[in-house]
Amino acid sequence: MPPVAAVAVVVLVIALLLALNNNPHRDSAGPALVSPTGHPVTFAAPTSSSPRPTPTRTVAATRVEAKRTSRPAAPVLPVSVLNNSTRSGLAHEAAAQVAQRGWPVAKVGNFTGRVAASTLYYAPGQQASAQRLAQELPAIARVLPRFAGLPTQGLTLVVTRDWPG
Repeated sequence: MPPVAAVAVVVLVIALLLALNNNPHRDSAGPALVSPTGHPVTFAAPTSSSPRPTPTRTVAATRVEAKRTSRPAAPVLPVSVLNNSTRSGLAHEAAAQVAQRGWPVAKVGNFTGRVAASTLYYAPGQQASAQRLAQELPAIARVLPRFAGLPTQGLTLVVTRDWPG
C-alpha cells in the first residue's frame, strides 16, 4: 500500500471514531454494566481528585434483566463401557473414569467387533448427552450414532488400545 493511501486510511478511521463518539443520541451517563442483582452499575467520570472511575449504583425505573443465552445442560445418561482391545481390565478403568464424572455405568464388558478408535455411540435424541460426555472425557476420540449390535439403553463407550491408562 502506498504511503499516501495508508495515511488516508488512518485519517478515515480517526474521522469515523470521532463521528461515533460525538453521536447526540448516545447516552451520556457513561458505560453501564448489569450487576448480578440485575441493577445497572455505572461509572462516574473521573475528576481531578479521583484518578480512576468510581463505581456508583443507579436503580433504573425498570429492572434490567440479563438475557440467558445458555441452553440447559444435556441430561446425564447411563453408559455401557465395552473393551475392544487386548488390554485386560481396560473397560473397568474407563468405566471408573466415567463414574468419577457423575455418569452412571450401566454395563461393563467386551466388544468383539472392530472399532478403529475409542468411540462413544448414541441413539436418536442422545447426541447432546454424548457430546457432553465427550467434552468431559477427552480420551473419547469420536462420537457417532449407534449401530445394531450395541446395548440399546443409554450411551455406549467402546474403548480401544488408544484409551489412556
